[in-house]
Amino acid sequence: MSAIVHQFPCLSDNFGVLLHDPSTGATASIDAPEAAPVLAALKQCGWTLTHILVTHRHADHVQGIPDVKKAFPKARVVAPAGEAEKVPMVDETVKEGDTVRVGSLSAQVIETPGHTKGHIVYFFDGEKLL
Repeated sequence: MSAIVHQFPCLSDNFGVLLHDPSTGATASIDAPEAAPVLAALKQCGWTLTHILVTHRHADHVQGIPDVKKAFPKARVVAPAGEAEKVPMVDETVKEGDTVRVGSLSAQVIETPGHTKGHIVYFFDGEKLL
């Protein structure tokens, strides 16, 4: 079964994204721009957060991590190795070529410096998601 992607508004002009693996129940938040909308989206969908996949260190991508992690203490915060010191509550760091698994979903880490020096993306090839 394919991944389910749920997009929802965050902050005044941003979006949050949840990626859910229905075969295992694993769910990742791509960044955590703001805790309340992330937590509301999880509740609305009935999903349990297992991962926060951080793309870069800017506040509008990480400021919600402490409160989201407080609500889901077992959720793993995965962050770019080059920016981990500026991301709260990191459990795991990744770099170019690493693989990240969210349940049965697998993503390759691709370093994409430019927006920030350590920016990364997660490419879920089997799902055709970046």
